[in-house]
Amino acid sequence: MSFVLGFKDSLRCLPCLATGLSRASAELRDHLCEHVSHRECFSRGWQRASEIEGFADGAAPGCLFPEGGGGARSAATQVSGSSSSSSSNSARATPAARSNAVPDGEWDAGDLGCGDLVLELRHRMNALRPGQTFKLTARDPGAPADLPAWCGLTGHVLLSARHPVYHLERRKE
Repeated sequence: MSFVLGFKDSLRCLPCLATGLSRASAELRDHLCEHVSHRECFSRGWQRASEIEGFADGAAPGCLFPEGGGGARSAATQVSGSSSSSSSNSARATPAARSNAVPDGEWDAGDLGCGDLVLELRHRMNALRPGQTFKLTARDPGAPADLPAWCGLTGHVLLSARHPVYHLERRKE
């Protein structure tokens, strides 16, 4: 789940990740599971990680889904049907004037997609000060779904989205 958020070398356990993002563990888990279920590349990564961790039979680890019995529930079911709320509450649109201003940083990501895009975007956003803006050009066909979800998960603000150009604001912290 850290990888989905672009934290390649960061916290691995869900409670620590949720605390670091000031989110409830179950809420963050459900939001990330829903995001993973809509991206084939993340779903494949989830399945591979499950195999490596010894959950090849489709069972989800009890530490991730304790309220549902964990190992008795299918990880595929958890990933595909975990949450009824798909909205990105903190990925809100703001007035066009803010997105038309000269950005504090920009990057043309080309066709880079999925995990690689958010990993690099995370580093670039972290280089900005809170409240600064960033212009991203991302031609990956999954970007219109991925970027609002990523902003909602990380707390950055999506100012405007007109594929392939996205304007973001670094979270205030």
